[in-house]
Amino acid sequence: MIKRIVCVAGALLGAVALSQTPEYTQQYTQRLAGAVDELTTIITRFDEDAARFGLSREEGLERYQASPDDFLAGRGLSMQAVFARHEALAAQLADLRAAGGMTKILSLTQYFDSDVGAAALEDFRPAVPVTLEGLAFALVGWVMGYALAWGGATTAAAPFRRRRPRVRVSRR
Repeated sequence: MIKRIVCVAGALLGAVALSQTPEYTQQYTQRLAGAVDELTTIITRFDEDAARFGLSREEGLERYQASPDDFLAGRGLSMQAVFARHEALAAQLADLRAAGGMTKILSLTQYFDSDVGAAALEDFRPAVPVTLEGLAFALVGWVMGYALAWGGATTAAAPFRRRRPRVRVSRR
């Protein structure tokens, strides 16, 4: 009886935990889109400033790098990092948006950015899974939680199990 209660509790915990995967994926995607939007704004301003002085983006970066001022040279390196990050995050966002429901969730590990992921987790709010993906993950979580709880309860109870007396069969 206790083992059954432990197993159902484990299954319920697993279902609740895994059912949040689609919601986290959605919140991660929203956070990623916000990061791409902000980087786009920064890049647009850089390009506008360069154009105002008759420079292309590359020429503006070259000016930064050619500067004897260490601060400006470092700023040029920072902007190169911004361009590279924008390119990577924008590609990730395009891939996530193109992916279907379950594919998006399962492929999140391919695209996962730790900075965006940590920020999404910090603001994460659980939600009731009403999508097919949420229900599928809840079912998988139920099965996994039940199996883990059953294995744990069986292992924990093993030393306290009564041993059946051995019956010897004599041969004649």
